[in-house]
Amino acid sequence: MLNIIDLPDIVLETVLSNLTYDEISRYRIVCKQFDRICKKLLNRGFNLMEKYHAQCLRAVKSQLPRRESERRSHPLARHCDILTAIETRISMLSMTFIKYVDLNLCCFIPGKVIDEIFRVLRLIRDSKTPPRAHEILQELRDISSMAMEHFDEKILPDLKHSICTSVVSNVGSYELPGGSLMISHHTASSNNTTLSHSYSTEKLNQTFKKIYSRTKRNKISVTFVKFEITKMKLRMRKQMIQMRVQNLKLQKQAKKIHDQDTQLAEMRKHLEEWEQKMGDLTAELSRAREETQKPDSIDTCKRKHIDIINQRDSDSLQTKELEAKKRKLIVERKPSNDAKDVKFKKFISDLLAGNTVEGYPSTSH
Repeated sequence: MLNIIDLPDIVLETVLSNLTYDEISRYRIVCKQFDRICKKLLNRGFNLMEKYHAQCLRAVKSQLPRRESERRSHPLARHCDILTAIETRISMLSMTFIKYVDLNLCCFIPGKVIDEIFRVLRLIRDSKTPPRAHEILQELRDISSMAMEHFDEKILPDLKHSICTSVVSNVGSYELPGGSLMISHHTASSNNTTLSHSYSTEKLNQTFKKIYSRTKRNKISVTFVKFEITKMKLRMRKQMIQMRVQNLKLQKQAKKIHDQDTQLAEMRKHLEEWEQKMGDLTAELSRAREETQKPDSIDTCKRKHIDIINQRDSDSLQTKELEAKKRKLIVERKPSNDAKDVKFKKFISDLLAGNTVEGYPSTSH
């Protein structure tokens, strides 16, 4: 015959999940395996209850108007009041239990509270006009208050004692003068765990003094490290500012380099044009030199020079002929009895004869 304890944990979880959370909390005393699985189910149930409550509260608030005055007369106003009161109660339960649940010292013990919260949430979901908040939440307030009081009075002292025991057991890394820390656990008839020490109170005080001094040194080192981190952050900010300034300078330099490249390209273009012109001039100059070096060109130049001289001579002959004609006309014109004409005629005659007139030297042609 198969024993239920021999079943795998997942099968036991499936079986126990069909029970109420109040029943699950009571079946923890069966054995250690049941205790472990029931603790897991109770913690999971509390988390599911919180999520389901948050979902219901969001759904109700999304349907309520934004104005506070309109909310009071809305059909869902009573739903919102009940859910808000449940939220307050869940917060109180979390402050009482969850800190120790997270430390894995206990589970969420009052399973009946989870059942009651689920019952109220289902009632609110299915009912359009639920009872008033103080009526529907009376049972929840009573059992949750009793659970928190019982935890604070009966369970919490043992948890604090176990916490102190774990702290003292972790002090083994500190060397004690004249002995070591010895902790022994034994189970009495009343199933209460007691701690026996093999050292005196003075040694324990010395140990805690060492722990305190080391903690103080650690605080000082942590403060120094924080100060160094602050300095490093300031340096990083300064470096970031300098990097931004350098980036701006780099952008300006890149713009200047681009402008200089454009100017260099224009200057290179002008230089190529001037080189082309110089090449053309050099070609014309070499062509002219070749023409001057030919003998035919020399004769041509001489001929041109002779023609120019002949042209000048012919021009001088024509000038002389014209002067002779002028002289002839002057000599052959009719004589005049006027004194001025006679004087002018005499001047011209003397001039043509090459004589000196009234102190002027003679001019030779």
